[in-house]
Amino acid sequence: MKFSYFFFCFFLLLMGAVRGQTYSTQENPWILGIGINVVYDSGNIFGGLFQLQDNYNYSHPIRGAVEKRFANDYGFEMSANFNRFLEGKTVNNVVLEEDIEFLALDGMFKYYLTNTYLNIYRAIYEGYLAIGGGSSFYDGTGAATANLGIGINLFISESVRFNMQATGKISVDNSSRGTNYIHYNFGLIIRLQDEHFN
Repeated sequence: MKFSYFFFCFFLLLMGAVRGQTYSTQENPWILGIGINVVYDSGNIFGGLFQLQDNYNYSHPIRGAVEKRFANDYGFEMSANFNRFLEGKTVNNVVLEEDIEFLALDGMFKYYLTNTYLNIYRAIYEGYLAIGGGSSFYDGTGAATANLGIGINLFISESVRFNMQATGKISVDNSSRGTNYIHYNFGLIIRLQDEHFN
């Protein structure tokens, strides 16, 4: 409840900060993102998709990201996702006997598919594919992952979008804690203008 209240207050402050900004057609902006994340890591990729209570992890699900757009159609994003897997949840076909603190650090290249047919400054949405890698930490124990994702940004205002992304992450090392899982992200992104750096 405290997190929900904090996120709601942050959203209101954010809307007030960007209200009245003059629109800029600045190419290749820096983009900041904040939101929540949900981890699906049941070990049974299709069998447990609709068992939200048992298989989805969303306790203290904070996400932060920074992206740099370049050549209009491309971007590179660095993100950090914090979460907690609670006792009793199913993770990799095992019911947890204690809570696990989770952290994912990722770098992703993005290709904005919709820029080929939409106005990049006035589109009500933009869709993209993402590929990259990262590390997932379970109570401090790391595991490397290869990532492939898809996402969409929905228009809110000239500087703010609502972002949704789903990323499949595949463990690529021999870590005892590494697993394959799906990572969902939801949040707000802000396109920064030149005056934010002056």
